[in-house]
Amino acid sequence: MKKVALICISAAALFADAGTLIPQNKTAPDASILSIEEMAIDVWIDNGSARVSEKQIFASHFASVMEGNYTFALPGRALVSDFAVWDGVTRIPGVILERKRAEQIYQNIKLQAIDPGLLQMGERDADQARRSAVFSARIVPIMPFSSKRIEMEYHEPVPVEDLKSSFALPLRPDVYRAQRVGHLWINLYLRSDHAVKDFQIGGKAYAAKILERTPNYIKVGFDARNIDLTEDFTVNYTFDGSKGDKLEVATHRDSGPGYFLASALLMPPTAGPTGARTIVALFDNSLSMQWEKLERSFQALETTLKSLHAPDTFNLALFNTSVTPFSPVPMEASTANIEKAMEFVRNSRLRGGTNIQAALEFALTQSGPDPHVVLFTDGAATQGTIQNGKLTTWYNTKWNQLAAGKRPRTFVFAVGDDANGGMLRVLARNGGVMEWVRSTEPVDFKLNAFVAKIGRKPVDGLTIATSATSNFDLVYPLQDVIFRGSMASWIGQYKQPAAQATFTAGAMSATVALPAQKLDQTQLPRTWAKARVDALLEKIDRDGEDAATIDEIIRLSRKYKFVTPYTSFLAAPRSLLRPRLIRPGDPVLRVKTDASIKSVVALFPFGLVKKLRYLPEEDTWQTRFLAPTTMTDGTYQVRLILRDDKGTAYREAKSFVIASKPPVVKIKLEKTRYRAGETVQIRSTASSTTRTSVARMYGVTPVSLHWSDEASANVGKFVIPSHLPVGSYKLTVTAEDYAHNIGSQEVHIEVAP
Repeated sequence: MKKVALICISAAALFADAGTLIPQNKTAPDASILSIEEMAIDVWIDNGSARVSEKQIFASHFASVMEGNYTFALPGRALVSDFAVWDGVTRIPGVILERKRAEQIYQNIKLQAIDPGLLQMGERDADQARRSAVFSARIVPIMPFSSKRIEMEYHEPVPVEDLKSSFALPLRPDVYRAQRVGHLWINLYLRSDHAVKDFQIGGKAYAAKILERTPNYIKVGFDARNIDLTEDFTVNYTFDGSKGDKLEVATHRDSGPGYFLASALLMPPTAGPTGARTIVALFDNSLSMQWEKLERSFQALETTLKSLHAPDTFNLALFNTSVTPFSPVPMEASTANIEKAMEFVRNSRLRGGTNIQAALEFALTQSGPDPHVVLFTDGAATQGTIQNGKLTTWYNTKWNQLAAGKRPRTFVFAVGDDANGGMLRVLARNGGVMEWVRSTEPVDFKLNAFVAKIGRKPVDGLTIATSATSNFDLVYPLQDVIFRGSMASWIGQYKQPAAQATFTAGAMSATVALPAQKLDQTQLPRTWAKARVDALLEKIDRDGEDAATIDEIIRLSRKYKFVTPYTSFLAAPRSLLRPRLIRPGDPVLRVKTDASIKSVVALFPFGLVKKLRYLPEEDTWQTRFLAPTTMTDGTYQVRLILRDDKGTAYREAKSFVIASKPPVVKIKLEKTRYRAGETVQIRSTASSTTRTSVARMYGVTPVSLHWSDEASANVGKFVIPSHLPVGSYKLTVTAEDYAHNIGSQEVHIEVAP
């Protein structure tokens, strides 16, 4: 693929697959400023559901306080279920909040030098988040020459293709150079009700060892120092097919509704595709398809075309702002024609935007036996119809207008961390399938499975049916399309416990109890909630946003604890100390906490221990304490011990400032002589701890001064009243800081006739 020319006019967005912390003023990791000292990763794969817990410690080598951007890319169907930052030895867990509210709180508390972290999908807004598998977190403050610990957990389904599974742990960077980790631990635990065979650890970068192995349980360990993250960590394994075509049902219930997961491992087909196929390949060569995305797309295209054989026919079209076909009509899939088509791609140039609509419109004009459209793209439409719902509705309408035998089965190979997976998945529901690979993950497993399905018929009409239908609600398939050799799964709720219920999928059935309480399948509630949110997001893409749908997404996200395009993880301390600035004497200490805290004790730096009293009307904990008059101005720490409603104790250190000196006020006026009706423009500077600033003059209503970034001062204005007698007047500006120290300055203004 190195022969494909790249013409790029702007830098691509850069993302890291392994979580990396980038200094705010940088566009890439810089180990001389922030290095990864430790990384510990635990992976649990339980019957096709993977949970990954990642802990990282970054070291700052910088002499100033800074903010960092923590970015990582996950597989398309993954969800982030936990996030935390550390303030010294204190873990600050993330709380799910509505996205805009979380951003407002984050901006507010970071100004108070409190240690927050904000994690969300995408980097701009909910619309971008719906189109991306990229997550970003803002981490502040990172103190000089200190360490910053970050924790993150995510879940993802592990697919089964032809009785094989492959799991990839994202570690390799995209266009960054490889990052080095001072100490890396990886532990992987695999449990499966279906017997596992042919288990292998992929790649060469990580010499992991199999520590335990049985047909249903495998444990893998890796421990190394000073290692470069040059590739993803992968494992591959095969299932014993002797117990295929059997329906299994797992259940979970605590309180409220119960949950079930019905799954069937389908035996693979006995023969490959037969008969002539017509393949129309659409290859995205727009500017967004550079670097790793281009490599993977080209590999996928080449593999697809070279899998063809007589009597297949094919055509190829490159698309960016416009569409450039290889041939007017499909041609014989001979070796010579396929090589010419590949050379046609190699000689192309990346350019322009992305007109997916025009490419699909061209594909629908091509005809032949058993037609297939195979689309290779990141789905970032910028030309033609670009809105997800409108584009998919247009294509579905055009597709259905064709005669049944001429409707092409639509296969989509999506590439890139920022691929528009939601839209591409809907396109593929027109008789085909979508596969999504990140920018850096190993492509072979997914690509081979994708190509093997072209020409094969999916298992049509395979749905889940239940006895006592009224007892079940909101049941969702976890696969858009099902092929032989894969896992077919459905997730749903049951309303009431029952001694038994029968589940049926095709010729398979299973009868199980619906328990009143069963707590061992803890992943089922979140799996159901994710399926429900996916359905709601698809509704938004199709019909547009509405308050009820967004409210339900936010409610599900908060209840089941995972990030969505409309919610974020905010990691902030459980208490906020106010005021932060005090004067020596007898001040009041006030602490705001979350609702679960039931007691607060303060340990002051001069040996005093005080229990705070809760004020229900203000939702605040409060105590008075004596700050010795001998305390010099400066920053001090008070340690708080908080205990919640479950008896768990938390320790947090808060800083406060002793400030006994009043603000120094300096007034600047454009002139000192005014006439009636003229405007007096006031600019005033004071210390950075100033809370309020007010200007007063006889005969004029007091004027509040407010900070202006443009003027780099507190500004305000008033008009000289017409009734004010001629003469000299005193203008006073008073500034009060957060410690209630007051400073002022006076200037004289002359009112002229």
